[in-house]
Amino acid sequence: MVKIIGTLVVGFLGSTVAKRLKMPAAFMTGSMLAVALFSIITNEMFMPGSLKVIAQVVSGAYIGQQVSKQDLLNFPKLAKSIVLLMTFFTINTFVMGFLFARFFSIDLVTALLSCLPGGIMDVSLISIDMGAQAEIVATMQLARLVGMLLILPYWISFILKRLGKDDPKPEPEKPALKKSLTFGTNREISNNLLILVVSGIGGLLGMYLQIPVGALIFSLIFSCGLKLLKNTAPLNNKIRQLAQILAGSIIGSTFTRESLEQISQLLIPACLLLGSYLFINVLFGFIVYKRGILDLRSALFASSPAGATDISLIAGELGGDMPKIAGIQICRTLYTIIVLPILVRLVVNE
Repeated sequence: MVKIIGTLVVGFLGSTVAKRLKMPAAFMTGSMLAVALFSIITNEMFMPGSLKVIAQVVSGAYIGQQVSKQDLLNFPKLAKSIVLLMTFFTINTFVMGFLFARFFSIDLVTALLSCLPGGIMDVSLISIDMGAQAEIVATMQLARLVGMLLILPYWISFILKRLGKDDPKPEPEKPALKKSLTFGTNREISNNLLILVVSGIGGLLGMYLQIPVGALIFSLIFSCGLKLLKNTAPLNNKIRQLAQILAGSIIGSTFTRESLEQISQLLIPACLLLGSYLFINVLFGFIVYKRGILDLRSALFASSPAGATDISLIAGELGGDMPKIAGIQICRTLYTIIVLPILVRLVVNE
């Protein structure tokens, strides 16, 4: 128990420093890096893997609350484009995953999960659940996230100018007012409790059914259903931040001096993975643009595998069809969490 408390304290301090430094996914990466550093130096960091269920339920609850009725109305118009993008992502995951397993001495399940186009917290939790090397998966996911967020604005500007498609930025739509509650009020507390209880029931059902990543998948589905039926206010972000610190601490505690040596060899795979996603970005962007579904700028933003929230914020700042971008990004998140782990499990078990 003392080691667990100590690990959480280190994770919290690491997340605080990362937040001040404005690192991407600060609470997750900060806690992970701080705990990993102390784990390598002292070998005294410890977190039971069973606690991942708490982080999975909170993550599923949070994601489920991001889906709105407007998103569902946009899906039929974007269905073919979404299917095309998910197909590209699936092919890329397995091609790059098998490549990494064959030439870089990474076990297959770790290599495949490292290539998933999802959120660092969600994919890292999935990797723990599926018995992969979580430290490698988290490192590859962090490299993808940071790389995309740093490169994306310049990359899209380069593509638009290079190809003479730097069309005028569409007028940003006024965002619909989101239902929100004041932090700490009775209504806000009851809203959060309702979401967590319903999502927790879904998570327990997923564990009972012994479905891969069942706690995450079913908590997400239950949370989404609650959002659509009751129009609940978004889950308080501080709760997700605590879950990110927990998840980061769990992953960081798995780091050893041996895993550090292995991670140092991930530079080439990380660059190859980033390059493959930039290629998909351009390919999908052109196809959707030529079909007249989206302007090129919006199509490029929509197919970028970074954080859905981060991409939407960047797109809003640089110009883009935000409702459609957000709809496609949400589909990417759901597909990565619900479908791709099942496909990975089927391939690995064959």
